[in-house]
This record gives sequence, structure tokens and C-alpha cells, in this order.
Amino acid sequence: MALLAIFRRLIAVFLSIYLLTVVFITGFAALQPLWEPTPSKADLIIVLGGGMSADGRLHRSTTVRVDRGVELFRTGAAPQILFTGGAMVAGAPSAGEQMARRAMNQGVPATAILSETRSHSTLQNALFSRDAWASAEHIILVTEGFHLPRSWASFKAFGAKRTTLIHARRFRGDNITGGIKMVLRESLAYWFNAARYGVWHAAGVIGTESAERNSLLH
Repeated sequence: MALLAIFRRLIAVFLSIYLLTVVFITGFAALQPLWEPTPSKADLIIVLGGGMSADGRLHRSTTVRVDRGVELFRTGAAPQILFTGGAMVAGAPSAGEQMARRAMNQGVPATAILSETRSHSTLQNALFSRDAWASAEHIILVTEGFHLPRSWASFKAFGAKRTTLIHARRFRGDNITGGIKMVLRESLAYWFNAARYGVWHAAGVIGTESAERNSLLH
């Protein structure tokens, strides 16, 4: 009976944390645009990849991010723009490549574009692009509003300094049901990422090889 009581309490704690996360992410996505700053001069704009088909076609969840990043670049917010995201299947175009191509089609010069093409998660977005932003004093992260808190936490975990958050749109989905599902999923992903980062860090302590260690963040 004592074990059952402890189990019930743990479930209640975890459920409370999850529900608080849902409220936080929903509130952040809804309200952040109201205080979102006009980006001052940064070193780099980083646009995180979103949905993509196996054949390399970017979903709207990604194109809105690209278009917002291009808009910022045109205002002079930063001299370079980095697109980060891997391929859905081996041999297919990566999100990073396709996003860069979309930006070039909108007039962004190739010399101002960087691409990271291996990542399959927000943590890998940050890790695999770190060489491009590690020395930057100020970066701008562009993604959808509900995804901004997890993106910020991921880049901070790998050492990002001053970080400005810019939303491409508040939520995802063409209807309320779709938006709710994405928030519920994102609230789980936030803590799942925290756990994966902890395991990744522990793997480094015990000397796990880099490739195997980084695959933990897939």
C-alpha cells in the first residue's frame, strides 16, 4: 500500500509538471510576440528546420521560418543566416539545403548563407551547428512560437550567449485541434530533451565515442 501511495504521488507530481509546462508553452507562444524585441545587430540569424517530406519538400512549418529569417536578414539584423536541419531519409535533400535554396530564391546571396545538414532534433540543431555560432556574442533564433522555449534551452545548453527569440508564427496547425496537439507534444518534448541532454552529458563523462554519443540526441 505504501508503494502504491508513493507511485500515485509521483504520477500526480509528473502530471502537475506536465500541465504547468503546457500552460507555460501556450502562454509564451501567445504572449511573446507582444514583447518581442526589434532585433538589434546580431552576429548570426539561425533558422531551425521544421516539417519536411521524405522527398525534400518543405512543409509550411518550415517555410514560414525561412521566410521570417529572410525578412530579418533584409532588415540588416545580421550579416549571415544559418539554416539547420537534416534529411528525412538517406540520399534525400536535407532541410538545411532546401531552406537555403528557398532563401536564395528570395534574393539572399549565397555568400551570406550557411547550412547544417545532419541534425534530426532541436538539440542536434544546436550541437551540429555550434561551430558556426560558438564565437558569436549575439544570435537570433527563428522558429515557431511554441517551439521557442525548447530552442532557447537547447542552444543555451551548448553555450550560446546573448540570444534573441523571434517567432515565425505563434502556433502550428490550420485549426485549433492541430494547434493543441502540437502544444501537448511540445510539452512532452521539452522534458524528453532535458533527459536526453542529461544522458548525453553523462555519456561524455564515461568516454563514449562522439558519434555514438551524439546519436543519443537524434
